[in-house]
Amino acid sequence: MVLSREEIEERTEAAYDFICRQPDGILQSELWKALDMDSRTCSRVIKELEDAKRVTREKVGGVSYLIRGVIVPKTIDPMLLMAGESIVPCVACTEECNVSSCKLLEDWIYDLVFSDMK
Repeated sequence: MVLSREEIEERTEAAYDFICRQPDGILQSELWKALDMDSRTCSRVIKELEDAKRVTREKVGGVSYLIRGVIVPKTIDPMLLMAGESIVPCVACTEECNVSSCKLLEDWIYDLVFSDMK
């Protein structure tokens, strides 16, 4: 069966999600059965993930491969932590609090609102 590029991408994402839920990894032979795909398609999907450094493939025994997911950290726009030129105090806070009654956050918001009036 010949799959379109879109179908390969869908299967690749499904495989990656499945692999990442296997804390000890999964044998490639088990993976294609679990995801109901043929071994050739599974090999292609694993190759795509391996090339993107999203999984590792480790030879186990004679011809088996253990597949493990690599969690790729998401990049966060640091500007999401900023309001004007001031960083949100919650970023480094170690206090346990309720946001609606947090004194640090309240002071920060007050300073932010009234800083232009000074």
